[in-house]
Amino acid sequence: MFHHRLIGVFAGLAGAVGVATLAVGAHAVTGANLDVAGNVLLFHAAALLALAGAGDRPLRGLSALLFVAGCLLFSGDLIFKAAMARSLFPMAAPSGGVALILGWLVVAVGSLFPRRS
Repeated sequence: MFHHRLIGVFAGLAGAVGVATLAVGAHAVTGANLDVAGNVLLFHAAALLALAGAGDRPLRGLSALLFVAGCLLFSGDLIFKAAMARSLFPMAAPSGGVALILGWLVVAVGSLFPRRS
């Protein structure tokens, strides 16, 4: 379905930006938490890819949405701070972290239910 492909697109983008962020952190801007941002993106790119192939698991879409929002807020804020020396908005990174945690909890809860037919 379309949702599977959209989650896959986000997985690919998160992976690409994660690798690029790690490269910039290693070669150009050190000490700016870019390694943290890159790792969060890469780990969640793999999780999104797994969700894309999970079929009609309950709560799959909500988990993916929380992962995407969390990556955008958490890693986006760290990357923005490195580039612009200021935050996206107050509490952007912590809000993203909460979204990522909630995404994982939704994965856990969704795994308790049988697949939809």
